[in-house]
Amino acid sequence: MFFKSIRFSLTLWYLVTSAVILLLFSTFLYLTISSRLFAEIDKELLAIAEAVASPTLEPFRKSAPSVLDQVLEDFIGPKIAGKFVQISDAEGRVFSRSKNLQQFNLPLDKPTLMIAGMGKSTFQTRKMPPSYRVRTVVLPVMVDGRLEQIVQVGAPLTKVTETLDKILLVLAVSIPSSLLLLWCGGWFLAGRALKPVALITRSAQKISAENLSHRLEVVNPNDEIGRLAETFNHTLGRLENAFDRTRRFSTDVSHELRTPLTILRGEVEVGLRWCGNPDEFKKILKSNLEEINRMSDIIAHLLELSRAEEGELTLDLKRVDLQALLQDLVRQTGLPAEERHIAIAMTGSGPLHVSGDPLRLKQIFLNLLDNALKFTPTGGEIRLLLEHEREWAKISVIDSGPGIPEDDLPYIFDRFYRVDKARNRKDGGSGLGLSLVKSLSEAHGGRVELQCSPAGGCAFTVYLPTIP
Repeated sequence: MFFKSIRFSLTLWYLVTSAVILLLFSTFLYLTISSRLFAEIDKELLAIAEAVASPTLEPFRKSAPSVLDQVLEDFIGPKIAGKFVQISDAEGRVFSRSKNLQQFNLPLDKPTLMIAGMGKSTFQTRKMPPSYRVRTVVLPVMVDGRLEQIVQVGAPLTKVTETLDKILLVLAVSIPSSLLLLWCGGWFLAGRALKPVALITRSAQKISAENLSHRLEVVNPNDEIGRLAETFNHTLGRLENAFDRTRRFSTDVSHELRTPLTILRGEVEVGLRWCGNPDEFKKILKSNLEEINRMSDIIAHLLELSRAEEGELTLDLKRVDLQALLQDLVRQTGLPAEERHIAIAMTGSGPLHVSGDPLRLKQIFLNLLDNALKFTPTGGEIRLLLEHEREWAKISVIDSGPGIPEDDLPYIFDRFYRVDKARNRKDGGSGLGLSLVKSLSEAHGGRVELQCSPAGGCAFTVYLPTIP
């Protein structure tokens, strides 16, 4: 588990990245210093070689080693100390050299002779006895475009090698030490960075289906982990609402179905015990049929609501003329309205077209009209308004009923919700009609709003997007 932890992975990647950076930087530093040291040596060797090859020293180039050394020291100065000087003819035969070379010669191979014959100087690093390296410059002396002599000047690389070895030693010690410190620092920083994760883990372990109100502690809402915790809290909030709706739904369904089932059982028991008259049996069966129809309506509405809320409701979308559809619905509700002496009036702003399912749209407005008819007193009126508001079709169903208390307005579209005085069982209905209106409106890309007047009367307004 230790090696699979995020903390270990972060620290490891931090260490690997730092190691690569340190190695690249150290390599660059070493090569830069090495190149600079060799450039300084080459510059000094070339200056001495040019001085030896100058016409001023031409008479002394064939002198004995002791004389050559004295001349070079007088002419060049302290820079000649520790340098090797060797002068050869065009064939590479040495005829003069500095005394410090003793019996050794500076290496001069055929490829170097060929390059010198073309009038080009070369720098070389060669190994000389007993076991040290020498940096040399080979400078041709040309007369009338012809190779006359070859001047070689060399310097031991002992100091340069020592310097580079010291740099390597420093890097070899400092890089592992730095990586060790970086590992400790990375482990500490990773622990600090992941501390909110540990806190979130402990908080999440306390959450269960019975404790969805618990929320994760957000230490810093502006960083990635804080935003993750806030997102998780929002998800918990949605889950809590879903669980609450499920519990409320289960309670409401059991309550709504218990009453008709109780009635059915009671009437059947009465019929079995006491009824001997066929008319009484018919009366009981008719009552049972009414309760069965009520339960069927509840189940059908619940299925439609569930499909709409889950986005699984299939809509047969067509081009629908709202004015014609509403006029047809007004005619259908005209007869029950006349029986209760309720006037229904429709005002339209002309044909308005929407993309919708005609059956579902009828279901929306029939529910609203049926709701208005139930709670409009005898002699009242219902107004149906069709308006065009920008890209929306606005359909309002306005009744003159007792209205809805302000405290009940936020819950009016909830399943099985009934207002105590204005919405009760004796008026009929399952308490699902307005929930279905809301879900079907949203399934068509619209919305439904409710406004109630303190003096009485309510206006349910459905907004649907129009099409040309």
